[in-house]
Amino acid sequence: MQPKFLRSLRFIEILVVVMLGLAAVAGAADFTVLTPGGQFSFQINGTSGNPTVTLQRGSTYTFAVNASSFHPFVIGTTVFGATPSGVTGNNTFSGTVTFAVPTNAPNCVYYCGQHGFSGSILMIDPPVPPPFQIVGLNVSDNLTLRYTGTNTFTYTPEFSTNLGTTNWFTLTVQSTTSLLGTNEAVCGRPAGSNVFLRIRAR
Repeated sequence: MQPKFLRSLRFIEILVVVMLGLAAVAGAADFTVLTPGGQFSFQINGTSGNPTVTLQRGSTYTFAVNASSFHPFVIGTTVFGATPSGVTGNNTFSGTVTFAVPTNAPNCVYYCGQHGFSGSILMIDPPVPPPFQIVGLNVSDNLTLRYTGTNTFTYTPEFSTNLGTTNWFTLTVQSTTSLLGTNEAVCGRPAGSNVFLRIRAR
């Protein structure tokens, strides 16, 4: 049996690990929402006075809410309006609100569900990838694709066997290299003899 001080030390180590884990989870939110001192406005990421929040269409955001119990945080199409598509965990004074922003989402608002003070949520489109194209293809046991593009975007090789549908499937990339604006991806070869290829940038 371990001496008592060793058992206590082990408990402290476990407690520290658990606390660090909780801190990591809490820090993962994109926005921290507070109402310090019960003020009648939201403070978001340290900025008071219901600041404007900017979200990118097609992305997902989390709001860690720790507000006064009489100031529930709500995301709506308007103040006291409908909940926008993609919002979960809405209307809470303590918890996490998640917003999976649709690609066609209009601007909306956040507000206090009891008093109606509010701030704007501005939607922006994701940046447009620069022009790029496939400049080389080698077919063997694998596919080797060469294509232009910058390293500020993610390029995903995809394939389809039927252009009459919208189904495109991601190729298994085994390795990638980049040199002077030209990228090379070695991919697993899909089954079939009639295969269409494309590069998707995001």
